[in-house]
Amino acid sequence: MPYTSSEIIEKLESLDEEDIVGSGGFGTVYRMVMNDCGTFAVKRIDRSREGSDQVFERELEILGSIKHINLVNLRGYCRLPTSRLLIYDYVALGSLDDLLHGMIMIHFMH
Repeated sequence: MPYTSSEIIEKLESLDEEDIVGSGGFGTVYRMVMNDCGTFAVKRIDRSREGSDQVFERELEILGSIKHINLVNLRGYCRLPTSRLLIYDYVALGSLDDLLHGMIMIHFMH
């Protein structure tokens, strides 16, 4: 990553509801555009949830070691006192959920 942790944290703090691209049981995923227009997906794992540190470590271990054309590339991570961040390449085609529901609808239409 060509950015410092402080640059990432500063940009993350400026994000709001319109930057959210997904959410789940352990956190929220944001679309983050850096000052040089580099765009990333940042998963912010909320540490107040029990088991969140284990989720972070497991995702970091698995996605940090596997490279596959169908998986989003893990670019980096940050450990903060109140949350954990996983930083991925941003894919503008929508979520897996959108894709799967779109495929199901296409399948039923034929």
